[in-house]
Amino acid sequence: MQRCEVFGKTVSHGNRVSHSHRATKRIWRPNLQTMLLTINNEEVRVRVCTKAMKTLKGKNVDQVKKILLKNKETLSPKILKVLAK
Repeated sequence: MQRCEVFGKTVSHGNRVSHSHRATKRIWRPNLQTMLLTINNEEVRVRVCTKAMKTLKGKNVDQVKKILLKNKETLSPKILKVLAK
């Protein structure tokens, strides 16, 4: 299943509505990209949504760590493992 490893954004469900207002099921997937994060002097490759990329891009190590700790409940286990070191 597609899931952002930082913000926890997942697949959304809804209806595609035609001109005649017939509703058929559809899904929206998050725009996931791979990104290298440096946490505690260790590089970690993570799959994040583009919103998370924009938030983390250009930040120094302390700012990234602060953002990750703020979103602790949605982080992936591999990021939590590196943060615990």
